[in-house]
Amino acid sequence: MKKILSTILALAACTTLTAQDFKITHGPWLCDLTSDGVTVVWATSKPALSWVEVAEDDGRSFYAAEHERRYETVAGRKQARKTLHSIRLKGLRPDTKYRYRIFSQEVREWKYNDKVYYGDIAASNVYSRQPFAFSTLPTSGCDLSFVVLNDIHGRADYMAGLCRPIDFARIDFVAFNGDMSNSTESPEQLYRDFIDASVGAFASETPILYNRGNHETRGIYADHLPEYFPKVGGNYYKLYMAGSVAVLLLDCGEDKPDSDIEYGGLGAYDAYREEEAAWLRETVASEEFRNASARIVLLHIPLGNGTWHGNIHLEELFLPILNDADIDVMLSGHTHRYSFHPANDKVRFPVLVNDNASLLKCDVGDGKITARIYGPEGTVTHSHEFPLK
Repeated sequence: MKKILSTILALAACTTLTAQDFKITHGPWLCDLTSDGVTVVWATSKPALSWVEVAEDDGRSFYAAEHERRYETVAGRKQARKTLHSIRLKGLRPDTKYRYRIFSQEVREWKYNDKVYYGDIAASNVYSRQPFAFSTLPTSGCDLSFVVLNDIHGRADYMAGLCRPIDFARIDFVAFNGDMSNSTESPEQLYRDFIDASVGAFASETPILYNRGNHETRGIYADHLPEYFPKVGGNYYKLYMAGSVAVLLLDCGEDKPDSDIEYGGLGAYDAYREEEAAWLRETVASEEFRNASARIVLLHIPLGNGTWHGNIHLEELFLPILNDADIDVMLSGHTHRYSFHPANDKVRFPVLVNDNASLLKCDVGDGKITARIYGPEGTVTHSHEFPLK
């Protein structure tokens, strides 16, 4: 009898452990913020059907009313065999604060003819803490505050220290301007290098604008990066409008020739940059861009002073376009050293290069762009003002 009882207890313990094993392991983090939407991303320990509940922040309890479930769907079918979940919240109102909660229900078994058996639900906490919150971008106005991080190269603790003095409640988004990792080899490395630290510091409520650097083109898992930082349209390069402010994210590709031994025969960045340049020419000619009150470019590799192949090719393709686009400032990294290059005959806009040990905060308003670089102690080490044209 004791043996039977022990067996029953052991089976019960195994069942309990199995149920407890399903959980949210990373996130959530927000990306691709616009005036009418944002994307919520998180990871679970096992495949799951996931959804988000979102509501305007009207001062009432999150459970004052029932909320619509927003799912990730592909061609009309909810996604339920994934551990990385990415849900676009569409149709939101501009310049509005929202609260949200994430849910994932374990898919324990999926049999023939879509007989799906579900398990436990894991969700973010809205009881002992406030629900996660974010604000959509406005459709007009030129007031904007954002932070730029670059060349972290996997130093997650260092990045968290840089972020500590910043009041992210006053920040519209955080731009990752390249080389957050040395290479991209696995999901675990991405979480360890910078994603988990970002979630801990800001990313569940202050969205990420992800801009690839040359190091993030490398690694066995590099092709999966868009799954972690999805953009509507699918390209790394993109034009973001924050009110009347235009923010151009430009993808640099690699810095050496495509045939370089470091790329394992996989490099095709020359043709890629040519495609990007064609898009850039159309974008800066658009009415939306031409009518912007401020025009800011984020490009990991700075233009104007490099001698490597990537620098030269970027300058050949991008400079003729950007020189005629009334750019107010370009923000870059890559060199691991601070530098500032005023507009000149070759590059007809200022280029501000952040180092690999600092955070750059950019404020647009009052007829100017103010860029301040903060060192590891939270002190301003460099400050620049750029009058709007």
